[in-house]
Amino acid sequence: MVDMLSLADLCKELSISIATGRNWVKLGKLVPTTTIKRTPCFTQKYVSQLKKDLQNGKIPALKSRRNKKYISGNSIYRSYVSETSENTASVQSIIDMIEDNEIEITEELTLALLAECALQLILDRTEKVSETASLKGFISGRYQDNPYLFLVSDLLEQNTFTAETIEKCGDLLTTRFIYEHNEDILGLLYLSLKNIGNRKATGSYYTPTNVVKKLCTSLLLKNEPEGKTILDPCCGTGNFLLQLPASYTPEHVFGNDIDAVSVKLARINYALKFMIPEKQMIYSHITEQDYLLFSPDLKFDFIIGNPPWGYEYTNAQKEILLAKFVSASGSNIESYDVFVEQAFHHLKPDGILSFILPEAFLNVKAHRPIRNILLTENSIQYVEFLGNAFDKVQCPCILLQCIHTGTAFSSVGLTVNDGTRTFIIQQERNITADCFSFRTTDEEYHLLDKIKNHGHKTTLNRQADFALGIVTGNNKKFITDEKREDNEMILKGSDLCKYRFHDTDHYIVFKPESFQQVAPTQFYRAEEKLLYRFICNQLVFAYDNRKTLSLNSCNILIPQIPGIAIKFVMAVLNSRIAQFYFKKSFHSVKVLRSHIEQIPIPVADKVAQENIIQLADLLISATDENTIIEIYDKIDREIAEIYDLSREEHILIQKSMREENLFLF
Repeated sequence: MVDMLSLADLCKELSISIATGRNWVKLGKLVPTTTIKRTPCFTQKYVSQLKKDLQNGKIPALKSRRNKKYISGNSIYRSYVSETSENTASVQSIIDMIEDNEIEITEELTLALLAECALQLILDRTEKVSETASLKGFISGRYQDNPYLFLVSDLLEQNTFTAETIEKCGDLLTTRFIYEHNEDILGLLYLSLKNIGNRKATGSYYTPTNVVKKLCTSLLLKNEPEGKTILDPCCGTGNFLLQLPASYTPEHVFGNDIDAVSVKLARINYALKFMIPEKQMIYSHITEQDYLLFSPDLKFDFIIGNPPWGYEYTNAQKEILLAKFVSASGSNIESYDVFVEQAFHHLKPDGILSFILPEAFLNVKAHRPIRNILLTENSIQYVEFLGNAFDKVQCPCILLQCIHTGTAFSSVGLTVNDGTRTFIIQQERNITADCFSFRTTDEEYHLLDKIKNHGHKTTLNRQADFALGIVTGNNKKFITDEKREDNEMILKGSDLCKYRFHDTDHYIVFKPESFQQVAPTQFYRAEEKLLYRFICNQLVFAYDNRKTLSLNSCNILIPQIPGIAIKFVMAVLNSRIAQFYFKKSFHSVKVLRSHIEQIPIPVADKVAQENIIQLADLLISATDENTIIEIYDKIDREIAEIYDLSREEHILIQKSMREENLFLF
């Protein structure tokens, strides 16, 4: 049966895990053609149709899955240009027309629409023609005197466009566009037409204009651009180059990309921004190359942009990258890491790199090699925490601006914008490649250091059991809101508050063999355990001595520190002091085991522990909100004393946590 694909093959085609594939088979979302040696198998025809249906959105059961590589849909990315852009409505009308008439977006149609838009922008910018330009007129020989129109010919060169071809596009080519300074309308139209799956596969996330402007503004605040060269090595259609201020001259501005259409559009944007009709200058300054293969002799004063995230390299490409880049390690090479490393190679002495990157660059273990490179010969000028800055992408990101000093890293003078405040680090810090944490002022940093290096402290590292909550694989199937004799209550993370949990009306029959993923039963049935919210930007730990079951949003911790009671550990982890340490050190929306294991636990004598435990028991049984807050504050003061914090230091922590949800109710 040559044309049959195994479940593993199908999962690879759809870019999903085998565990997810098995679950979809179990739920009936995937229907095997046959089963060979207990392995589900599918015909090539079935898989091809499945991918088409996913692209067209015809399978609603799979629309919500997190990996959307094959889910398409053509929408306009409004944030890519300014809110005041006059061309946004024109792009939207084209997309609406395509969707309303169910028009297939072919390469030929895409190029025709881009060429029509480019023609209008060029003539509006250079000649201010009153009539609406037309691609049909261009193909028939009109506008030949305009020196910029070779750029439109470049767009069309790989296709044979005739008047009949243009007629097929119908009303799609009647939309009016006008030239707007510093607005990447060509880019907006192009990315709105591109398939969402194609962007994901190539790691392309187009940067909103407000973020691009932030980068260009921050670059100017600390650096004089006059006479200095600037490169965007992954320029796309040229939005970063368009946002550069007038102080940058065209002979010093360079862009590069591997996407042929993007490069052609960037050339148009570059030519119209600086009013340069010379072919040689345009072609030499905006190039189509693989930046990772650039000659090391090329040096620039500034390198800016948004490098690709999660680019899927071939095995052959991986071999080249592994041999060339220190930051390329293992089977999963992160594209933005090697782009940063390459940029450091191409900076002049005291040159500046300014990139938009995922926040994970600062603290995730996989990026330790590139952080180590940064520490060796570079320092950071500016970092701004942007949050989720990209349309429909849940990934906190940063603006990172580094200076290539040629000497070891120094934190002095680093400006930080954490989204709520801006401050400058005035004192040298001990920064290691393990984690870059810059969300603290000097005062907060010294306080963190005091907590971390407390003379009588321990940690939960190797002194605790951790277990995941149950992953059923199908909550609708296994969980009911009806209590029966054969089922029992199961908790979600949202059922937890600090110290205790709310009884819920979610019930399950505990049959571990039926679930997709489950921890050993003894962890759920422990005599005492702590339950904590996994998806949360706060530490929320609840005490359980009822052997209660929990789902995977509600994980398990069983401390085993000699001489330290479980309720004392709970009180410490629920304190403002621990939350301050967690937030300033990790700033994560997930409470990971590695985070919990690093939090310093002060060693207290039995009397001090018993005092805390009595207060914890009072809080657990209390029902009045004011009483709960009063007890919590008293526990907090007691724990601050055990950490040997002064009143002023505790007040600093309280102020820092003032706007935080305490999760007490």
